[in-house]
Amino acid sequence: MADDREGFGAGLVEALQEVRDWQQGRGALHVVNRNPMPPERIRTIRKRLAKTARAFEEKFGIPAATLNNWEQGRRAPDPAARLLLEVMEREPEAVERAVAATTPR
Repeated sequence: MADDREGFGAGLVEALQEVRDWQQGRGALHVVNRNPMPPERIRTIRKRLAKTARAFEEKFGIPAATLNNWEQGRRAPDPAARLLLEVMEREPEAVERAVAATTPR
């Protein structure tokens, strides 16, 4: 356990040093970009969970216009929305339970 903490601490110090160097113009930050979720995958998720974008909006609260923009490639979901879509893809029942628990009766 101590080794894990020491490794984490060393990694944190290194990351902060990289940020300091970047702020002072002495280097570039290493950035890892995840590919945005492709529109076809978003469309597949939506079709599996709801027939239309409007039905998806009613079920999950994501505006139909936003979903249409994602499905048509005009915009990409932000990281939080992408994560939600990934959870919907793998565990739609979990999202449905969460929505049901937060919906006023």
